[in-house]
Amino acid sequence: MDSFNVASHISGQFDKELESIHAKITAMGNLVEQQLSLAIKAFTTGNIEMAAQVLKQDDLVDEYESIIDAECVRTIALRQPTGCDLSLLISVIKVTNELESIAAKAEGIADITIQLNQSIPADTQEG
Repeated sequence: MDSFNVASHISGQFDKELESIHAKITAMGNLVEQQLSLAIKAFTTGNIEMAAQVLKQDDLVDEYESIIDAECVRTIALRQPTGCDLSLLISVIKVTNELESIAAKAEGIADITIQLNQSIPADTQEG
């Protein structure tokens, strides 16, 4: 929890909620990093299977965003944090939005990779 810069609170449950959010945002960030790396590798190598894997993982990124945002909103509503705790939760909501946007860019790269590397039908080839 040290890397999340959150002090201990009177409520241990509040600390657990923040730890849960921290774990999920870290997992989401790792997934998005993996997606972007995979999309770039798929594009540079023309690997359609890799590109398809990026597309398959997009739903998981969207799910992470929904879950994290819901946890943040619930924590704000129930705990009514102030100061740095409120700022932290609002920042997490913004970060999830940005991570989802990056994942969407990776998905776009994967789509382009698939379009560029699909075989041309035999009847449209010159010959």
